[in-house]
Amino acid sequence: MCSHACGPGYASPAEAMRGPRETLLYVPCIYRETGIDKPDFLATVDVDPSSSSFCQVVHQLSMPFIGDELHHSGWNACSSCHGDKARRRDRLILPSPVSSRVYIVDTGTDPRAPSLHKVVDSKEVKDKTGLGTPHTAHCLADGNIMISTMGDTEENAKGGFILLDGSNFSVIGKWEKAGQSTPFGYDFWYQPRHNVMISSEWGSPKAFLSGFNPQHVADGPTAMQP
Repeated sequence: MCSHACGPGYASPAEAMRGPRETLLYVPCIYRETGIDKPDFLATVDVDPSSSSFCQVVHQLSMPFIGDELHHSGWNACSSCHGDKARRRDRLILPSPVSSRVYIVDTGTDPRAPSLHKVVDSKEVKDKTGLGTPHTAHCLADGNIMISTMGDTEENAKGGFILLDGSNFSVIGKWEKAGQSTPFGYDFWYQPRHNVMISSEWGSPKAFLSGFNPQHVADGPTAMQP
């Protein structure tokens, strides 16, 4: 059993179930293809039953650009580094598949009113990794952050993983070894106790970013490949 001096998260799923309930939710809200020409925003929702603002949006943090399509968010630190008391879960990682930007949001200074901490520009992502269309972010046991991708710099299908430095959120590079990328990418999760990671695949960014086109079905599975 861990004491209060331990790091973020919990030592086990069972311990997490015994932990206190969340009082705030952070929800990505998307404007892309709605006809509303505004940046996406992160909504803070009060889910504390004892609060006078229970089930209400209490804050909105707008992104600085239009057309990102915020997606699967993740934390800078979690139960994977539970044993490291120097770590703190205080930054939310927001990958943007359409723009290939990654937003780092400060949730620690004022949890009810998060602020933008850093924007990882798409140029840095693409120049250092050769990847784009970031999808899912997860914190790692070494304190860094891994983000799965679904395409290369030209929006062709290519599975890969971006590594961010957990202290300054700069792009370290790719996680996978040279020549070890997968044809497609999507979501992933890992179990550090068993040294196993499972990833899934979806499709080519050139196909899904522009919406469904029946002609792609007629052209066959290689229609959107380079």
